[in-house]
Order: sequence, then structure tokens, then C-alpha cells
Amino acid sequence: MPIIYLIRHGETMWNRVGRHQGHLDSPLTLEGIGQVRALAERLRKEPEDWPSVGLFSSPLFRARQTTAILCDSLGLDFEAVRFDDRLRERSYGRWEGLTDDEVMARYPEDWAARRNDHWGHVIPGGGESHAMLARRVGGWLDEQPADATLVAVCHGGTGRALRGIVLGLPTELSLKLPEPHTTIYRLAGGSVRELVAG
Repeated sequence: MPIIYLIRHGETMWNRVGRHQGHLDSPLTLEGIGQVRALAERLRKEPEDWPSVGLFSSPLFRARQTTAILCDSLGLDFEAVRFDDRLRERSYGRWEGLTDDEVMARYPEDWAARRNDHWGHVIPGGGESHAMLARRVGGWLDEQPADATLVAVCHGGTGRALRGIVLGLPTELSLKLPEPHTTIYRLAGGSVRELVAG
């Protein structure tokens, strides 16, 4: 398995107010930009051979913005970043742009179905289940060379799915993993080490 430095994008405007972003987007807040700069300083201490490190990112704007700040801070080539759709956040279908309270008010049947099957529930309107997300993230992981060192910028749900796969966690534990904006997860050899930004 490759060594992967897994990074969630910085805080966004919608994160701040609790809106489901999914495949929609909102820009980083000033706090989020500061988080990414702190992550860059923490990441600076890690890979010894930066020219050989593969750079991957979700193509969604908040991840692109995060990746651009990381590259600028670390002197890395933004043009070398590979943007892969499989690293996008889970699609929230008709929930996108809504808070939990708004979803419960507009689509109580969706909320009840999610409660009954958190892992397998497919959100109507083109949404994905956690199981579908895990399959596409797993497909990306399966293609990476075992001897590679990678930086992957993605999203809370995507990163949680990837960590669950690497650790071999049952679904109920995978869903409970934290999604901080201020931690780099170093995935290697079936284990995860947290690198917290100062």
C-alpha cells in the first residue's frame, strides 16, 4: 500500500453554517485559509523526497483552492496535480445546500430512511450512499502503486471512507471517524498516524 498524506480542505462558508455541500461548493473562509497554511507547515516536515511525491486532489473548488495554497506554500508545481473525480465528496442529491434541520423539515422520509440504514441509504435526486462513496474511493486506492508516496486533498466523507478502508474498519466505526480541517492523516502499512497542524 502506498504512503498517503490525506488532507481535508480548509473550512468553507457552508461548513461554518452546517450546509451539506456534496458536489456543490462554497469558498474557504479566512479561518480555512489559515488552516491550510498551518497544514502546509506541518507537511513540510514529512516527505524527504518531494520531487517523487504524487499530488492528487478532488476537482471540487474547495479542494482545488486548498491544493493551490498548499502548493504555493510548499513551492510545489500546481500543474502537476492530478484531479480525480473519485476523490470528490459524496453527492448529497437533493440535500445539497441544505442544513440538517432543513432536510428534516422538507424530506422527513429521507431522514427516516437514513436513520434505518446509514451506510446504504442513497439520497434521492442523484445522491450517493456511503457504500457507493467507499467503492469509488477504493477504486482510486487500488490503482496507486504500492511503493508510491502521495498527497491527497479531498473531503470529510471521502477521507473518512479512505481511512476506513485502510484500517479495515466495520462500517459503523468508519462512519464515526472524525473529519477535522486541522489534521493530516498519514496512511501507511495498514495504519494511520495523525499529524496535527500547529
